[in-house]
Amino acid sequence: MLLTIDIGNTLIDFGLWDNDELSFVYKTRTKPLRSLDEYRSVLELFVMTKHLEEVKIDRAIISSVVPPLSPIFKTIVSSLFGVKAKILGPRLKSGLAIKTDNPREVGADLVADAVGAISKYGSNLFIADLGTANKFIYIDENSAFGGCAIAPGLAIGANSLSKDTAALPEVNLLAPDHVIGKNTHDSMNSGIIFSNVYAIEGFANAFEKEVGHPLKRILTGGNSIYVKKNLPGFEYEENLLLLGLKEIDKRNNKK
Repeated sequence: MLLTIDIGNTLIDFGLWDNDELSFVYKTRTKPLRSLDEYRSVLELFVMTKHLEEVKIDRAIISSVVPPLSPIFKTIVSSLFGVKAKILGPRLKSGLAIKTDNPREVGADLVADAVGAISKYGSNLFIADLGTANKFIYIDENSAFGGCAIAPGLAIGANSLSKDTAALPEVNLLAPDHVIGKNTHDSMNSGIIFSNVYAIEGFANAFEKEVGHPLKRILTGGNSIYVKKNLPGFEYEENLLLLGLKEIDKRNNKK
């Protein structure tokens, strides 16, 4: 089986694949100051929680936007499963053509998102990945990475709103039922969530106008749960990045 690991700024996702079927997913908070032993315990908990003690993991691949954690998880995977994990980067074959000024600076998360989306939807795509940052990705008519836009994510906006104002409290984000709030919490929650909904739709429309034709719209990322019900024109793909890692592993799996 294949273990895929997505190390983001906020969350770490573990996905276990049995061929093309995603059998298990486990999430934990990213805490850069955790020790190797602490993260090892997290992965051991994943194994125990999903009753995977007898499962044979023979391959692993890691995408990381937190560089110090990449070697830590590579070491943990080796010690727990006896597997040398691949790290998604320029040395791996992604099969993705990248049409940007400097392809090497395109993040591993963007590459994996793109590969995952292309494997399922082909070409002419708009991908909105909502995490610590919001990433808006364009896949062109030739299934190449045509560029992107990057903006602050929901949590950054929420923290800024409470931190930089004297009277507004911290809020727990929820998917709102109404735009017009009747109290401070609901008003802030509505403003944070719906400003992102309208931004996502606006970027999708702007991308389509710039390229001159419609794009298939895809929504993914940890914070997409807050906006998905208000974006009915988007295909929701909860584990798009893990799918991309699985596809990239295929292209680098020497038999």
